[in-house]
Amino acid sequence: MQKLREFNFSQTKFFLVFLICLSCLCETRQARANSYRLEFPIINFQDFIEEKEIIQKITARQRTNEISSLILHHTDSLTKEEYFKSSLSSGFMIHFLVGKDGNYYGWANAPYPVLKAVPKMDEVSLHIAVEGTEDSILQNSKQILSTGKLLKKLSQDLDIPFTNQNINSKLGVFTHIQAKKKFGNFVDLKECGSEKILKEIFSKFDGKYFAEENWEGRFERDWILRREKKDKLVPEPDFDRGRGITEPTKIQLQELERDERGFTPESFRLKYVFKQKIKPECIVLHYTAISSFVVSQETLERRKLMATIMVDKDGKAYQLLDYLDDMAQAATGTNQNCIQIEIVGKNMEELLANERQTEKVTRLVKELTNVYNVPLTNHKIEDLKGIYSHTQAKKKYGGSIALYGRDFDPGEPYMKKIIESIGGVYYSEKDWFNRQSDDWIMLDAEFQP
Repeated sequence: MQKLREFNFSQTKFFLVFLICLSCLCETRQARANSYRLEFPIINFQDFIEEKEIIQKITARQRTNEISSLILHHTDSLTKEEYFKSSLSSGFMIHFLVGKDGNYYGWANAPYPVLKAVPKMDEVSLHIAVEGTEDSILQNSKQILSTGKLLKKLSQDLDIPFTNQNINSKLGVFTHIQAKKKFGNFVDLKECGSEKILKEIFSKFDGKYFAEENWEGRFERDWILRREKKDKLVPEPDFDRGRGITEPTKIQLQELERDERGFTPESFRLKYVFKQKIKPECIVLHYTAISSFVVSQETLERRKLMATIMVDKDGKAYQLLDYLDDMAQAATGTNQNCIQIEIVGKNMEELLANERQTEKVTRLVKELTNVYNVPLTNHKIEDLKGIYSHTQAKKKYGGSIALYGRDFDPGEPYMKKIIESIGGVYYSEKDWFNRQSDDWIMLDAEFQP
């Protein structure tokens, strides 16, 4: 027993010493990050920016977390002067910029403040922009070398791994595009920072570059812009509801197709995995991006997704699930409250050109709103009481690789037509409730750093 006490005391003593050392290390890293000043010749941003009050506001937020990430941006077609001006007017800003001439621009004062550029990364990041387009930067060897020297120096001084493998840890050197795919926050998914530029820099400065398919956890569901493996094996069927598995139920809505017994025709039902029951209080409209009901049905089953109803190109609507209050799996953030309607069509133009199908969707939505007392508006998706596009749901809650763009799935002009056709009030994106706030997955900003 005495030996056991001695052993436990030794373990405890070691653990306490370990915690003290770890605490000292963290304090040391934090202190270094807070007092860090880059020993490079830097042209001060303030030397050629006149908006002093805006600068003070943008740079007022002091850092409380250690710097663990470097985020690479590029100015695309904007000159550095145009880029700074757009940054200031939009409220975004970066810490350093590498000009076309290879010169460094930055904030001369330390410590480096928390700047707004990549939501969910800003607290732990320094942001570095490179002047020019992807092609012009890759062709400018002087600029590539200057950028590489800067990134390498920062990573060494701040103990940041010179790799882009694991953005989940927020520890490494990443492009803005990788951060957007992980955390979202901009409508436009243009190549911010450029993976090609980062790869070139890593190859010249002994970094460890990982292509997108090898990013840590890239195919997990916690990415805002999920990516699915193209060659993944289709799992063995484990559906527990739907076609050929469960008995169908009688159709209750007038606008839905039924056989002579009052059921959805068997071939039109969907095989699916039961999740839970819902209390339908809203409707989400999608288009299938496929011009075939059967192929759309097969795609849903293959991806283990499900919609409540699908409207075919001939204007016939089919209940896919056994019950309208079985939870669908089609739009992240809305599945627990909304009936999900897929409309067969390749794109919005095909939908708008199909008057017969559009009339059916209009009557179907009208009937659903009457049955479930759904408000005839798309104003506030947070309430989950209304008629929304998959676009609106994606921009609020994320959950799809096809997340960027402005008019898609099924297209806001299409939504306007449907909602106004049933006497509802349609709101364009700029008028969605609280659309300019930062609590949307995809910010509606004209400029992004």
